[in-house]
Amino acid sequence: MGNRGDPTEAFLAEVDVEFAFLVEDAGFAGPEPTDNEPLFHGVGLDVQVWFLDGHEPEVTTLVTPVASDGVRARGVWLDQLYVASGCGPAQDVPGSAPTRRATLKRVHQHAAALRRLMPQLLSAEGSQLIARCRQG
Repeated sequence: MGNRGDPTEAFLAEVDVEFAFLVEDAGFAGPEPTDNEPLFHGVGLDVQVWFLDGHEPEVTTLVTPVASDGVRARGVWLDQLYVASGCGPAQDVPGSAPTRRATLKRVHQHAAALRRLMPQLLSAEGSQLIARCRQG
C-alpha cells in the first residue's frame, strides 16, 4: 500500500475521523481498539470496522445487535444492510482497498453509508432489518 507509513495507522486515523459521527451524533462510545479493528458501542448496537491487509486488501464494516444484558447477536455486514434498507446499491459500500488511497476512500464510503443508514438502524425497524439480513 505505498510507502507512506503504516497503512494500518492511516486506516485507524481515518476511522477516528470518519466515524466520529457515531460518538458525536448517535451517542456511541469508542472507538475501542480491538486488534486494529475499531469497535464502537451504542445502545443495542455495535459497529466494528476492519482493514484486512492480506493478498486482496479490503475494508469491511459489521453492525452487531447487542441485547440489554450485553450479549452480542450475530452481526450483519454494512453493504447487506445498506442494500436491504433501500439506501442504495452495494457499489456504494465497496470493500476492495489495494492502495493506501483506496483504503482511506473506502473508510469514507463506509462511514457515509452508515451515516445514511443510522436513522433506520436506530429506529424500531432496525432490528427487523438486521433480522431480515441474517435470514437471507
